[in-house]
Amino acid sequence: MRKFKLMHKSGLRRALVSVAAASALALGASGVAHANYDIGLKAYEQGQYDVAVDIWARFSVAGDVRSMKALGDVYSGAVLEGSKGAKIPLETGRKINNVESLRWYTLAAYHRFNEGFQMPSAEERNAQILAEERLPEIRFRMSTAEVTKAQKLVSDTFERGSPYDLYTLGDMYRRGTGVDKNNAKSLQMYALAKARGVGAASIAYEELEPLMTPEEKKLASESVVGWQPPLPEEHTGQTPQQKELERTKKELEELRLQQALTAIADIDVELIQRALKSLGMYYGTIDNEMGLETREAIRRFQYSRVSADTELTDEEKEAVRTGVLTARQSVQLFEAAAKEGHPMSQYVLGVMHVRGIGVVQDGDKALEWLGKSAKADLAIAHYALGVVYRDSTPGLNPVRPDKAKAAIHFARAQSLGYRQAAEALRQLEFEKPRSIE
Repeated sequence: MRKFKLMHKSGLRRALVSVAAASALALGASGVAHANYDIGLKAYEQGQYDVAVDIWARFSVAGDVRSMKALGDVYSGAVLEGSKGAKIPLETGRKINNVESLRWYTLAAYHRFNEGFQMPSAEERNAQILAEERLPEIRFRMSTAEVTKAQKLVSDTFERGSPYDLYTLGDMYRRGTGVDKNNAKSLQMYALAKARGVGAASIAYEELEPLMTPEEKKLASESVVGWQPPLPEEHTGQTPQQKELERTKKELEELRLQQALTAIADIDVELIQRALKSLGMYYGTIDNEMGLETREAIRRFQYSRVSADTELTDEEKEAVRTGVLTARQSVQLFEAAAKEGHPMSQYVLGVMHVRGIGVVQDGDKALEWLGKSAKADLAIAHYALGVVYRDSTPGLNPVRPDKAKAAIHFARAQSLGYRQAAEALRQLEFEKPRSIE
């Protein structure tokens, strides 16, 4: 029975995608954009979320504003029009993506209907108005860098389009709507559209040119000469082989971290408490006990790592607060405390780099962090430096043996009261080559 259901869903998926592909091709060939996003909505309501997004993407390329707005809704987490008020369910597997959301809402809001050839319906006009209303809210969520990234996607989409799309983009740059105001880019788009037979672009070009500075005119004319439409998105991202390599590298990294968990797990709770206290997250006494106060401090740290992540929902951020440090979080805790200048955490991070515990074995990094800790006269850090210079290190940037430096650090550790340093120093002197004289 379950097999039959799976086969039925698979068949439905193929059928829906085939319909969408045929419709998109027909629309692209005829220039008519009366496509209806209802096919995608039907797939969505039947739980075929990936199919729905794929169909809306195809209709969007064909010029369907309702599909563009639907993609904006998907990536912003808004309520879909016509979906009976149901919010985007978590099982779609698609997280909030403000960059993609702003991209599709902008494309919908500033899509220009070619009157006489593409008369908009009331539903399309309504979708356009709603998309434009959503823009300020989405921008408010985003950093300047994210907005810039979304605007680049919008610009590239229009530049890959028809001559009329180039004219539309020129208007957007001229007015600063959907993209940042840029007269040089506006004149460039007008010139490209004019050369491709868009009469309105010629008028707009003649209106804008007298208002520009000589530098802006020169920049626009030079950019027209070497202009090429951006490559399609499928040619600008990673290849399947690169994606697979990246996935494999991540799996190996996770495996290495899990193997390091045993080495990290034996770190005293006292060290964790001191690191958390140095970050202002632990308010209790240093008692080496994993009690309620320590668990709550760990939760504060865990939340701090994701609080500013715009890709996560509030529920996903709360789910991180487990009170139990993972191997990766343990490394992140000591890295954060070390960067805040906590000597003991600097020592722990230095040792991690010596042994390759949760991080890459790197002699330079080991010396850097152990050296910072030793400057605070932490005896155990001097002892660790003595061991490093005595025994050298494997991995990246190996440290060469230097018994003179080892002796200096062992002696300093001994003077600070570290008992093992005296024996290490004695053995180092014993191993020192004797003069034949």
